[in-house]
Amino acid sequence: MEMEKDFIDEFIPSKDTRAYLHSIHHEFTDFEKATIVANHIMISYEKKVKWLEQFMDEITDNSLRNRILKAISQIREDKQYYNERNIASGNIPYSESLFEFVFIPHNFRHGDIVRSLYGNWNTTMFSEKIGIILSYFDDDYEFYKNLRGDYSDAQICVDIKFDGVAYQGEFAHEHINPIYIERMSLNEKDERIAYLKYLTNLYSKNRHMSEVENKPEYAGGTDDLLEQRYLGEYIPVYDDTSGIWCVQTGHGFESGTVDYIAAEFSGTGLIYHFMRNGQLDHAHGFDSVLEEVLQDPENVDIVTDYDEYSEQEINMVRGIKRAAMFVQSHRRPMTSAELRENRSDIEGKIMGKTL
Repeated sequence: MEMEKDFIDEFIPSKDTRAYLHSIHHEFTDFEKATIVANHIMISYEKKVKWLEQFMDEITDNSLRNRILKAISQIREDKQYYNERNIASGNIPYSESLFEFVFIPHNFRHGDIVRSLYGNWNTTMFSEKIGIILSYFDDDYEFYKNLRGDYSDAQICVDIKFDGVAYQGEFAHEHINPIYIERMSLNEKDERIAYLKYLTNLYSKNRHMSEVENKPEYAGGTDDLLEQRYLGEYIPVYDDTSGIWCVQTGHGFESGTVDYIAAEFSGTGLIYHFMRNGQLDHAHGFDSVLEEVLQDPENVDIVTDYDEYSEQEINMVRGIKRAAMFVQSHRRPMTSAELRENRSDIEGKIMGKTL
């Protein structure tokens, strides 16, 4: 049991989740331990490889040993992504051989004010993303206990409302593993607390907006109005007025772009990795990748290591970058003939890992 305590203390950044795991005397299986470490987004490359190598030598399960060996090989291939910026933002590549869902027991529930711990949790350098857990009740907890998904199925949806004191808007949701969030106390004089308390009161314990009484005086935003309008819609619907897609899921009401809502509804989403100024980042729709490339064609390069892009998408990005270089050097738009030539040059060509 002492070894279990050491593992929890070493690899569970959240003080609240650590304390809860200790209080229930939770023990992770060998497979769960390996999966947590292989996919950990807040430890160094060196620590991850060293621990997995030592752990592999201590266990007798040959199947798990082989999966750990594959994970170590991938981590070494992805070494370039283990830098301060990616660790701080959680943009570390997932482990392909160790990626099954691991249920993390915790006692976070509706109304808890929390902060994301992405960043180096052994220092005082936190990102200070502050939000609130909404519409997460005991039955949601039980749902995740029986989930058969993968490690990306984070158990808790946090409405991230502030990054420091900067308001993040109505649609700043993040699905976060409970090992990376912890409760925080805000002083009653803190200007952020009134809004966060408003949100808690807005969501009734029985989940029916019509039964919420004595709601605080607050004008509300688009998200609040959409939720009242589409609270009972369990298949995504499109709101013509706002141009926003909405759906009521098992973990709460969601609204946003069609790719985001489709992913929340089905549990299967798209991911596209790209590099921005040498730093790994990702988007959940090809349209978002195009926005990144168009805004900074010189410094944004798509990453094709994970077979996420089709040949057609790869060639389109290549064409955009070539067109941008032409315009920058000639200081004029391309003619129709030059556009045809650009398209002809890229057709049938497959790019390397980045472009």
